Formats: sequence, C-alpha cells, structure tokens
Amino acid sequence: MVSIPEEMLSELDQTAKADHRSRSEFIREAVRLFLQVRKSRSTPNQDLRIRKAIAVQDALAARDTAEDWDGTYEIRKWREDY
Repeated sequence: MVSIPEEMLSELDQTAKADHRSRSEFIREAVRLFLQVRKSRSTPNQDLRIRKAIAVQDALAARDTAEDWDGTYEIRKWREDY
C-alpha cells in the first residue's frame, strides 16, 4: 500500500485521465521512468561524452608535464574537436 497526499492524488488522476490511462497504469509508467533515470544517473560511464572526457583527461595525465605545456590550450583544442 502506498500513501499519497490528496492534492497529489487529484493531480495524478487528472493527468492520468488526460493521457487516457488508469491510475495504476500511470503510476507504473512513472515508477518505470523514475527507475530508468536513476539507473542512468548512477552509471555515468555509459554516457559517450563522459567517456570521451575521461579519455582526454587520462591522455593529458599520461603526458610529460614539460614546462611548455599549456593546459588552457589543451582544453580549448579538445572543445573544438568535440
């Protein structure tokens, strides 16, 4: 059993009705979407942009940090490439 405040339940019912869904269908879909979003946020390495950024950081960390190295230049260059 789930407790939902009356005001929220009223809004939920109105939205479900507008979508031509039952309350149960609406709640199942909402929970499914919530879990999907939460899962995607908990696995950031799945995002291609994040993996690319990590690869760039790893490459920069592996470089010899000579005195002529300019981190700002490297970041700008990386931004232009992607």
